[in-house]
Amino acid sequence: MIKRTLKNSIASYCFKGKTILLIGARQVGKTTLLREVVKEINKPSIWLNADEADILEDLINAKTSTQLLQLIGSKNKLVVIDEAQQVPDIGKKLKLIYDNYPEIQVIATGSSAFDLQNNTEEPLTGRKKTFYLYPVSYKKLSDAHSPREAKRLLNTR
Repeated sequence: MIKRTLKNSIASYCFKGKTILLIGARQVGKTTLLREVVKEINKPSIWLNADEADILEDLINAKTSTQLLQLIGSKNKLVVIDEAQQVPDIGKKLKLIYDNYPEIQVIATGSSAFDLQNNTEEPLTGRKKTFYLYPVSYKKLSDAHSPREAKRLLNTR
């Protein structure tokens, strides 16, 4: 239920003139959630995972808006940069895309809220919408089951 509401919120902000940041701890479902958003939007898109060494290198080496567009591809209208906090100067790169290619929607994820926020705060002032995906607590999950059943289901949750 929470992810569905957040999915709808993120999708509704797409192509409204803001770079979207999705911040949350590792393994809370950011990537899964965004895959659903991308599927729902159904526009030409590219997924850049900064955990991949070659993609990270390409993002680091793209210093101009022209180089960024070459990396993104001119036909892609939706760009997801997963684990964006790993890219030095990610805020400046997102700003270059935002300022030079307003028809391109960028969604950046980060598991390190502090790093991603610090690297995007100044360059993206007025240009971003930030969403947070929080982990679900065991208590909330166990409210629907008996203590024994909740314990049995813990590993699958």
